[in-house]
Amino acid sequence: MSSREQLIEEAYGRAVDILRRCVTPYGFRASGVVPGYPQIWARDSMITSLGAVLTGEPDLLAACRASLDTLGSHQSALGLVPLNVHPETDEVSTENAGALDANLWFILGHYYHYLQTHDLVYLNANWARIERAIVWLRYQDMNECGLLEVPEAGDWMDLLAVRYNVLYDNVLYGAALRAAAVMAELCHQDIAHYPCMAADVFERLNLLLWVDRCWVPGHFAEHLEKLKHMRLEWYMLYHNVGTISSRPFYLPYVAFREYGDHCDTLGNALAVLCGLADEHRADHILRYFYQVGAAQPYPSKAIYPPIFPGNPEWREYYRSRNLNLPHQYHNGGIWPFIGGFHIAALVKMGWLPEAHNLLGDLAAANQQGVHEPWEFNEWLHGETGHPMGYPYQAWSAGMYVYAYHAVKTGTTPLFDALCG
Repeated sequence: MSSREQLIEEAYGRAVDILRRCVTPYGFRASGVVPGYPQIWARDSMITSLGAVLTGEPDLLAACRASLDTLGSHQSALGLVPLNVHPETDEVSTENAGALDANLWFILGHYYHYLQTHDLVYLNANWARIERAIVWLRYQDMNECGLLEVPEAGDWMDLLAVRYNVLYDNVLYGAALRAAAVMAELCHQDIAHYPCMAADVFERLNLLLWVDRCWVPGHFAEHLEKLKHMRLEWYMLYHNVGTISSRPFYLPYVAFREYGDHCDTLGNALAVLCGLADEHRADHILRYFYQVGAAQPYPSKAIYPPIFPGNPEWREYYRSRNLNLPHQYHNGGIWPFIGGFHIAALVKMGWLPEAHNLLGDLAAANQQGVHEPWEFNEWLHGETGHPMGYPYQAWSAGMYVYAYHAVKTGTTPLFDALCG
């Protein structure tokens, strides 16, 4: 076995150790150190579970289920799933409490748990919570255009100015509606409109956020008519003023007469995994990731290119705690959990040699540490690759395990089912 293969295998064992370190009776903590993130976070625990349950270890599957129980027991009367819950104090976070992706991952987490356990009794017992989570999300479509309207910094990128019709949240929305349709049928619920809603979400995202150079004048007029019918016509300014002709990725968001012009790596990887991107678009996205070095020095940068002061997208709050400067944190920092999704997208498209190569790079990223090797850090500097943030991150470990299984089996659990 080569030294690189040894690194890949050792990283797997180390990742499982980190996952065990994050287990509590209430679910997965986001971090294995108390000064980090001791809470049960909705998005973190569900993303962590993607890989954790693939280990086959009963205690890790139990932690996935416990995470769902903890979040569900703190769901609001209107259906909002909390951003996080502190397992010792039972305190629900009020910081950025309206993060939309908590509800989205809660729904997908229930579907994934069913796919792994086939526990229909548990699914039926939780259907009311799942349905309330969907109803809450539907009210976030304030103009009934078919897409979620997301407040600024209202999802996992809680220090970046993505807003309104956001790629990441809406890809997950389409996926969650697909998952809900299957779960409703299993629970003998009459929710026949969910598949149509999911298809509408994906149609709107492809019309609104994918800008293609083949838009000849006649094609554009037809395209614009569809968007007018969907109440999206006034977001089309970027086509009319000639500032953008095509992009090899989905735009990160479109808002009122403005749009983001950078590549959201996680959102685009999810577009591939969830089936939003057809083969043509997926090929463009993955080649662009390679061409701009989205996975260099390690997999993978949150956005490319980073946003600098003076750019219209810059916000002075990016300087908060010195976090979101260029090449740092959400602003072009490297997040190993995103690397796991990047690798899975490569597997989904059959780019197996490339996926295997990035898996070795992801193992090397997780091997780094400030105080000791194998810290599985939260994020790394986008240029130097040096570890930053808190160590022993559950989702860094969980998505390494997920990427490892994807490369070894050629499958992408959850996403294969969503696209089936």
